[in-house]
Amino acid sequence: MKKNIIPLESGLVTNALEQPVINFSQAELLSRTYPTPFLVLSPLRIIKSINTLRENLPGVKIFYAMKSNPNPAILQIIKNLVDGIDVASFGESSVCREVGISSDNIIHTNPVKKETDLESSVKQGINWFVLDNMEEIKKIKRLAPNANLLLRIAITNPHCIVNLSAKFGAQEQEVLPILKKARAEGLNVRGISFHVGSQCTEPEIYYSAVKYARKIFDEAISAGFIFDTLDVGGGFPISYRDNLPELSVYCTVLRNALKEFFPNDLNVLMEPGRCISGGCISLVTKVIGRTIRNGVTWYYIDDGVYGAFSGKLFDKCDYRLVSNRSGSVEECVVAGPTCDSIDIVAHDQKLPKLSAGDLILVPGMGAYTIASATSFNGFAPPRTIVLHKENQIREEKSGKEIISKRQNRYAVVEM
Repeated sequence: MKKNIIPLESGLVTNALEQPVINFSQAELLSRTYPTPFLVLSPLRIIKSINTLRENLPGVKIFYAMKSNPNPAILQIIKNLVDGIDVASFGESSVCREVGISSDNIIHTNPVKKETDLESSVKQGINWFVLDNMEEIKKIKRLAPNANLLLRIAITNPHCIVNLSAKFGAQEQEVLPILKKARAEGLNVRGISFHVGSQCTEPEIYYSAVKYARKIFDEAISAGFIFDTLDVGGGFPISYRDNLPELSVYCTVLRNALKEFFPNDLNVLMEPGRCISGGCISLVTKVIGRTIRNGVTWYYIDDGVYGAFSGKLFDKCDYRLVSNRSGSVEECVVAGPTCDSIDIVAHDQKLPKLSAGDLILVPGMGAYTIASATSFNGFAPPRTIVLHKENQIREEKSGKEIISKRQNRYAVVEM
């Protein structure tokens, strides 16, 4: 079903670097009701990203990669804006089902699946799966013989932060043997999938990836296979501390490559995650302590790498810390609240002089952050506050309205 592009409210500014979804006045206002740390989610930022994908990649189906952020609030917002959801486990698909997303609109893209996961997914009604090796054929033959399959191929890309092809994807010399084995077992391989790697910093890799996929298609066609589907994966980045090309630039490169190498009718889908969830969430955290160690200022905040900053460990991500304090800045160390020495948020950022109680805003905290957070040392991961109406703030449980000094009001609900 074709999804409509939802008009955005005017005044939404696009910046080179990700910007917080709220300002400090609004953060201070919310902190009076919601103890820090907390995350703030802007549906308008989600809509903006999806609109960009729709406008620049017409005809390409969008399957949100929920591994980037599986928050049901995000799924509720996007379920009528995208074509489906990309899951990597039965657990993720169960969350989709809870928010009313049909199994018909789910693709399971984990190339190596637990048998119980595969069996449960089939029982739930999921009928699209990915494989990249011979052994997976045996499981699929036994547990999902009627499934639609995509063969994932490896992509060489030195311009990505997380190289997913180091773990997944068939090499070129493996492709035809896997395809022929699947055909001999009566399985239905419908096409090829690839992923250029997470947080891809070079748009042109999409051109070379699609060109390589065309080569694989042609080799398969010569061997008697009939393909009708191409999955171009995700990897679209957001700008944390470094300026990167706009999302539209990546889309343009991909659109031109698809037009050149796949000019005929083809079912093309993508799996964007970070570019949808990443910029739509900002963290509000508070300074809880300050000291000098070996001549360097250390600030301690109430969230760290075991919480929403977990992406610093698992996603190799470096987040930008924003303060509204004036005055000269100095290099400092910013540490999280736990008693583990690895819990360091930043070593090389310059901040003005801060005091306990000061708020810090951290933009770009939507992807691979809360998804991998823990409760280590008894510090619970930050809650998420959703700006349902970005012109009104209301405490929905009590009905109490909170009004800022400028009368800017935002409706919020805790998830």
